[in-house]
This record gives sequence, structure tokens and C-alpha cells, in this order.
Amino acid sequence: MADPKKPNGVPNSIIDLLVSDIFKKNGINTEDVKGKISNDQKQAIKDLVEDLSQQVDSFLNSSNTKKNSGNDK
Repeated sequence: MADPKKPNGVPNSIIDLLVSDIFKKNGINTEDVKGKISNDQKQAIKDLVEDLSQQVDSFLNSSNTKKNSGNDK
């Protein structure tokens, strides 16, 4: 996941809030689900989150680069 100390990183608290909101809307109890997820599924979710986090960081960095290069004119 993104490091909450990084200026462009998405704080973990925001991610936790969004995930818990999605679970709540879909009637998912996290305690019930924890025992039903296989280790392969857990690893796949971790990999997905890491990949998405890197994509977000890359996007934010490219956005900041474009903004900064636009201010040089």
C-alpha cells in the first residue's frame, strides 16, 4: 500500500474508510469473510492493492510533473 508519510500517497485511513463503506453497502461482515479467504486469494488481493497503489502514485507524479512544467512558462 501507499506510504501514508509520502506527500502523494493515499493515507491508509482513506482506503480503510472506502473499503469498509463498500463492504457495508454490500452487506459483507469482515469477520465472517476472514476465515473464508484462501491464502492464494489473500495474496492476489495484496498484489492487486500494491499494483493499484503504484498506478495511483505514478499518475499523481505525472500530474505533478505536468503542473510544474506548465508553471515554467
